[in-house]
Amino acid sequence: MDEVIFRREDQVEVVTLNRPQRLNALTYNMLHLLAQRFEELEQDDDVRAVVLTGEGRGFCTGADLGGGGGRQDVFTPMGMRLSAQLYSRVVRAMADLEKPIVGAVNGDAAGAGCNIALACDLLVASENARFIQVFVRRGMVPDAGGTYFLPRLVGLAKAKELMFSGEAVDARRALELGLVNKVVAAERLMDEAMEMAHGLA
Repeated sequence: MDEVIFRREDQVEVVTLNRPQRLNALTYNMLHLLAQRFEELEQDDDVRAVVLTGEGRGFCTGADLGGGGGRQDVFTPMGMRLSAQLYSRVVRAMADLEKPIVGAVNGDAAGAGCNIALACDLLVASENARFIQVFVRRGMVPDAGGTYFLPRLVGLAKAKELMFSGEAVDARRALELGLVNKVVAAERLMDEAMEMAHGLA
């Protein structure tokens, strides 16, 4: 099974995280695939917009800590360094892409999954989506661009509160805070995101 699915609909590239049994927790392979594809899209004149979403009931719960992300050395200094470099490469490729990325958040977006969502240019969330800066629960500093994107969306004080507390922010609260652009019923999520992306393309 492909861990990330890429498909094209007219001028819109649809990127789907595809490990639903693990709530799309990220492996090293997924990070490589995402970084490589976002870098390639910069040179692809046939693509004018991107939609990023998750398969199943979760958007992305961040690093696959339980499975080691596909590497045996994930918790060694070298493994941690490689992981940080990969997350940085993904969010940098997203930020550098001169084509709008619409995030369609279908469920929990936690840890690095939350911050990858925040790296999108526009966010549509289903009513059952949640955004969680879970790092504090593991004694970690937010990675994957969280300390950059979150304060720019909600302000420094609120960003600190969310990072320090690890509070789960539901979709309606996320809309009030300015984390997302729109909240829709779950069955309307992809239609809304695709409509937005086609309009931008």
